[in-house]
Amino acid sequence: MWDSVSRMIQRPSQSQEEVKDLLQAAPFQNLIPRPYAKEGESLEIKIRRLEAKYAAMQIVAIVKKLGNEKQGKLIEEADLLTRERLCIGLTTFEVMLERIRTFLLEDPVWTDSSSSSTSISSASPLNNIDDTFEFHRVWSAIQFVYCQPVKETDFNVEQLFGEGLNFAGCTIIRLLNQHRRFETYDFAYHLFKVNRSDQKEDEVKNVSLPAFTERIRKFQILNQQIFACLNKYLCHTSLDEIPVDQIKCLTPMTLQTIQASVPIYQQRTGPATSEC
Repeated sequence: MWDSVSRMIQRPSQSQEEVKDLLQAAPFQNLIPRPYAKEGESLEIKIRRLEAKYAAMQIVAIVKKLGNEKQGKLIEEADLLTRERLCIGLTTFEVMLERIRTFLLEDPVWTDSSSSSTSISSASPLNNIDDTFEFHRVWSAIQFVYCQPVKETDFNVEQLFGEGLNFAGCTIIRLLNQHRRFETYDFAYHLFKVNRSDQKEDEVKNVSLPAFTERIRKFQILNQQIFACLNKYLCHTSLDEIPVDQIKCLTPMTLQTIQASVPIYQQRTGPATSEC
């Protein structure tokens, strides 16, 4: 809760600080506000007078004139960063996400299924929960654990780590393009849907189902907010980077496939005989 409050206070203060920086840097960057001109007065003449008045304060021209080549490049980059910071919404958050995505995709631990056994790899990826290389399965198990209510004398995951643990897990899931599968196959979400339909209030192994599902609901809302925040920076690249081969069409079960997969049907391979 305190993390959310601090972010709500920090965002407008950061915007005010950036506006203040731009206003203070304007005279040194030849950013002169448009003056008021009466009827019959030339606006261009007034602007030229102001440019001549503040010409001695243009830091970029002065450094290029009196400094070396390296200093000239640095002052150009600093000037561009100050000018475009608010105009194009320049932020290092998107660059950081792309860098983390590169690290994840280069490491075969996150994307390679070679470590799985042959018997598991031949099975359907939707049913593979015992041995998997998909991170969203691992995170589902972790989330199922910390969604369980703790005793009054113990610390829960929010008190220990705040929302940082959720943000880290959801960020990795989103960068690996597994967010839709996570929302569909998550264990805690499935339990919440079942409890919402049957409305049971039992206590299983000293765990209260109403308290358990209430924590699941809170974490589900938090995860949705985190994914929405990440989608603002990753939505323009997610559609192009999802390959077509991730779409798997599962054929419906037929009598032939059931007879071929169930051993009791395979034993009856001999010709049918009539007792009549």
